[in-house]
Formats: sequence, structure tokens, C-alpha cells
Amino acid sequence: MKKLISIVTPAYNEELVLDELKKRLQRMSAKQPKYDFEFIIVENGSWDNSYQKLLKFNKEDDRFKILQLSRNFGCDGGITAGLKYAKGDAAVIMNADLQDPPELIHDFIKRWEKGYDIVYGLIEKRKGVSFIRSVLSSSFYLVINKLTHNMVPKNASDFRLMDRKVYSVVNQMEERNRFLRGVVAWTGFRQIGIPFKRPPRFAGKPKANFFAALSVAINGVFSFSYFPLKLATWMGFLIFILSFLLFFYEFGLYLVFGKEVPGFFTIILAVSFLFGMLFLLLGIMGIYISRIYDEVKQRPNFIVSNEIGFSR
Repeated sequence: MKKLISIVTPAYNEELVLDELKKRLQRMSAKQPKYDFEFIIVENGSWDNSYQKLLKFNKEDDRFKILQLSRNFGCDGGITAGLKYAKGDAAVIMNADLQDPPELIHDFIKRWEKGYDIVYGLIEKRKGVSFIRSVLSSSFYLVINKLTHNMVPKNASDFRLMDRKVYSVVNQMEERNRFLRGVVAWTGFRQIGIPFKRPPRFAGKPKANFFAALSVAINGVFSFSYFPLKLATWMGFLIFILSFLLFFYEFGLYLVFGKEVPGFFTIILAVSFLFGMLFLLLGIMGIYISRIYDEVKQRPNFIVSNEIGFSR
């Protein structure tokens, strides 16, 4: 009996890409006769004709299975939904815009056959991306690895293959603000990266602007590091030491030179600095509290409106 590979792909307003995506997935699967495939396309609240196209795909090839979500739940919400419905011995996560080339799945499967439980794509070069975006991406991986003891490999993408035992563990996690790359890396298991050059999207407009990328970066830091909270203690201690040293410095000036401290200016500086630090640290704690609030509400990560092609 052939093993089954599940391909999970969230799609949001990807009408212009879907035909090419279908063709390349079919071509890729034809070159892997040892395996059966299911293509789980998660229609993530699109307002274009993506869903109508996907329904047509299912009629033409029943390996294409469609999940329509009630609204857009973000990329990670779409991936979470697809993984919940996956039945494969392994699952591959990839974007619908074809910046994750389906042809690389051949190499993923080869590494999986050699015993690796997680095989992820390592982005060597991003085509069609500005210099500033590249610098920000490199800076993000530098920061996240410093804060998480190198848990997330540099330039690792969400494009990856996971053995069933891996994505079954991921499915058990009910985090509301999940950072998928971090969650998968956190599980451990034997993993390896495969370098590839990420092409520009095949068609349509990019969904990930600067602020969306920044939101993902912040989510990654706050999901897997307590450093921002520890910062409050360290800053408090630092301010105490500086204040203590400043007191002796000013007191020494008064004793030695008889110089009086200009009180009004000193007070304004001290109050401005301390209030700035106070609001910064309150903001950091507020982010953690808001994340706790999200977890306590226990709202689902996705809501399925329609499921097409699933035998359950």
C-alpha cells in the first residue's frame, strides 16, 4: 500500500495563481509514483473567484480537497485548519503564490525517506524583495535566535515537510497566537534544511507587507522568549544603579566645589526618563497579558464554512 503525502496550502485571493499551482502540483505528484497525494487547499476568506476555481479543481481531480473558512484567519490559521484535516503519513506546508516551488518537494521526500522527521526550506536568496526587507528578515532571525538559543534556524521558511508524528503533536497545541516555525522547531525530532532560492510570486499582489512581516516577527519573539519580561527587572536594576551613582556624583560636586545642582532641569529629565521607561515596560507586560487573555477565551484558530472532498 502506498504512503500518502498531504499538501496543505492556504489560499487568500489567489485566483490568478491557482491554475499554475494545480498544474505544478499534478506534475510533481506524477514524478512520485511510489506515493499517493492529497492536495488540501484552504480557501481563507477570499473575496475573488478562488473558491469557484477550487470547486472546479475538485471535480476534475478528486485529490484536490477544499476547506472554505468563514473568514480570513491569517496564514497560520489556514495552515492549522489544513493540518487538522490532513491524513498523510507526512504533510507538506507551502504557500499558494508559488514562492515555495512544488518541485522542491521531491528533495523533501528524499530526506524524509532517509529518516528525517522535519525537512524545511532554507531561503538562500529572495528574488523581487527590497534590500530593506532582506535586512529586516536577517535582523529578525538574528534577534529570535539570540532570544531562543538558536531554536529557529536562520532563514528557515514555513515551507516544510513534517512526518505524521510531528504534525500530530502540532495539532494538539491550541495556542491562539502561534508562530508556526517556532512551534515546529520546538517539537524537536530529527530535522534538516534544504537551501533554495525563493522566486517572486507567480502572479497577483503580495499579501505580506512590512507591517504584516513586523507582526509575525513580534509574535515570534513574544511566543518563544521571556526576555522582554526580564528586561523590566534589568532596567529597574540599571536605573537604580545609575540613580545611586548620580546621587554620589552630584553630592561630591557639592562637597568639593560647592556647586549646587540645578534642581528643576534634573527633575524634568529624571521624570521624563522614568515615565518613558515605565510606559515601555507596561506596554511589554500588556502584550503578554493580551496573549494570556486570548488563550483564556479559547476561541478557535479557524472556523470551517464548507469542506469539499473529505470522507468524514
